[in-house]
Amino acid sequence: MSRTRWAGWGVLACGALVSGACAGGERAWSGTVTDSAGISIVTSPADGLWPAGLGPDIKDQLTIGTSEGDPNYQFAQIAGIDVTSDGTIYVLDQKLRQVQVFDPAGTWVKTIGGPGEGPGEFSQMTMALLATSGDTILVPDLGLQRLDRFTADGTFISQLPMPMASGGVSVRWAERPDGMLIQEARIMQLPGMEDVEPMLHLLRRHPGGELMDTVLTLPVKQSFEVSTEGGQLRASIKIFEPEPMWTLAEDGRILYGLNSENSVSVYSPDGQLQRIVRRAVERKPVGDADRRAIMDVLGKAWTDAGVPPQTLDMLKQSVSIGDNYPAFTNMLGGPGNTLWLQQVQTAADMGEDVEFNPQDIGSPRWDVFDRDGRYLGVVTLPDRYTPLHFVGNTLYGYWRDEFDVQYVKVLTVTMPVE
Repeated sequence: MSRTRWAGWGVLACGALVSGACAGGERAWSGTVTDSAGISIVTSPADGLWPAGLGPDIKDQLTIGTSEGDPNYQFAQIAGIDVTSDGTIYVLDQKLRQVQVFDPAGTWVKTIGGPGEGPGEFSQMTMALLATSGDTILVPDLGLQRLDRFTADGTFISQLPMPMASGGVSVRWAERPDGMLIQEARIMQLPGMEDVEPMLHLLRRHPGGELMDTVLTLPVKQSFEVSTEGGQLRASIKIFEPEPMWTLAEDGRILYGLNSENSVSVYSPDGQLQRIVRRAVERKPVGDADRRAIMDVLGKAWTDAGVPPQTLDMLKQSVSIGDNYPAFTNMLGGPGNTLWLQQVQTAADMGEDVEFNPQDIGSPRWDVFDRDGRYLGVVTLPDRYTPLHFVGNTLYGYWRDEFDVQYVKVLTVTMPVE
């Protein structure tokens, strides 16, 4: 069975979708496909192919967690979820610096790792987890600049050095259908380093973690920069600066886009551009009320962190806010090579009863495109739910209750049939 990280669900809303229509209230696709030097440019209208009222059936399959009681079922900050071939669930908790293991029914089995710097221990900058096709558990640790490897039963195998100074900052990982790993290595300006041009490298690694080659190199911009002026550190914080997003399709193709554009580029597994997927919608503007809400949130966070008033004023002056919200906030690839793009929630969308967080503007609504890049329609996931990983039509992610307590939540997504 081929598996990829951040994969999505099923392909077709109905059997006739490939011809641009569905039986029963069908809607013909009114977009365009043009060719530019062998690259297909697919432009969809605002409306999708799914007829009104037709969409996937989403059901709760499993919830793991508690707000009190057994600590083995409590989570502080979930950073990764994956499953092995037998359905065992592995949950990386970044704050607690451990991996909790649960059987397919959600019963706690064991805990892997813990705080520290020794073999099999984690820093608070462990930001990803992969259960590879060989059922080896990989935990990249950005703080300790290494990749830890475990057997499925939690036995520590080895660690591979991954220095940031030479290899870049890595947050995202994915597994291709052939078992090879794709690692994001973001080259960025860090204090004390010589001037570098920000770039994003997608590296191909052996299932054991050994570096093989660079598949794709892409330009990026930095939303946070630190420089030195007159012997003092200066920060520059750019809210809604274009950020790169990427994931893998089921067949190993690379899906990449800047979140400032309604456009996603589709590359072959070896890095050749094949298709550009576009949709004719406008980005939401950032109004005065949005700007005030953003600055209020940042000011409160800095004050709660103990930043003195004089430094607080300097930090506020370092903030710039773009004129528009991002076009999307996250992307996922799905079985059948579908593409999901998460819509944006503005401060106005959230209303006065919800505290606005400019770092968490993802909507429950996701736009879905078929394998050929044509827009299908919208899927709505539960409020306060963050999807992380699909296996078939099973979606693994975490949900936050009204008190911000986190739970592992597994959903089943069933596509409509003809």
